[in-house]
Amino acid sequence: MNDSATNWSRYQKRIRSVIEYIHNNPGAPLTSDRLAEVAHLSPYHWHRIYKAITGESAAATVKRCRMHNAAATLIRTDIPLADVGASVGYPEIHSFTRTFKQFYGISPGKFRHTQAGSRGNPKLSDNSSDAGDIRAQFVEIKRKPAVRLVGAWHRGDYMTIGVTFENVMAQCAIAGIMPPIPQMTGLYLADPDCTDEPELKSFAGIVMSPDVEVPDNLEVYYYPGGNFAVLTHEGPYALLSQGYEWLYYKWLASADATVRDQPCSEIYLNSPQDTSPAELLTEICLPIE
Repeated sequence: MNDSATNWSRYQKRIRSVIEYIHNNPGAPLTSDRLAEVAHLSPYHWHRIYKAITGESAAATVKRCRMHNAAATLIRTDIPLADVGASVGYPEIHSFTRTFKQFYGISPGKFRHTQAGSRGNPKLSDNSSDAGDIRAQFVEIKRKPAVRLVGAWHRGDYMTIGVTFENVMAQCAIAGIMPPIPQMTGLYLADPDCTDEPELKSFAGIVMSPDVEVPDNLEVYYYPGGNFAVLTHEGPYALLSQGYEWLYYKWLASADATVRDQPCSEIYLNSPQDTSPAELLTEICLPIE
């Protein structure tokens, strides 16, 4: 490796530490100077290096991670709105409400109210809303090829796999193997409703052709092809659990299909870096015979 490549690799590792710090400390004072300290880079240059490696500004990453954490907390808990805001770096409720509404299109209170059914027992009742019935119509049977995924394992809460995806993308970019249009795919090996959080295991990967050489710090996962029941979920990643509810408790209960011994996958059709949460598209793929 030449000197320039070595230097760029060092920058990439430093930016990875910043990404991890942002994801792990959403309520901390994530100022530009503080993040420059985490990166061990000059405050005059670090933000340009960050954008060159990640494709977005650090400020955009901070806001996206904070709002994602807030949405997950609103869905999972009954913590007061002011405390939710404070936990993600917004001690003033008005500032939190304004930012959340800009990001999700509705206030935190309304978001929690409309998604209250996703807490607790995931099984949906028979008197589901019309919106749910419409969503169920988007389950399609598709035959998909086997793929070679290059990525990394993620341990713990599935809601935090974003940091692993961002690290994988940064490592692929620095290695020069990032496809022009990357197909980001997540594999989830256990049900979070009946598995202790520390035991949850998932894989953040990018589809790569067989001839691509894999960097030492990434792994390969060969995901088998076959038939899949595919639900296209439109909306925030924090609400993806609702798609699984439809597949297992609505569609599978009435479908003439048998699941295969293979983990579900999620294929992310667009990117949260340039797409609003309401317009994110994710294929949830259930392997079936």
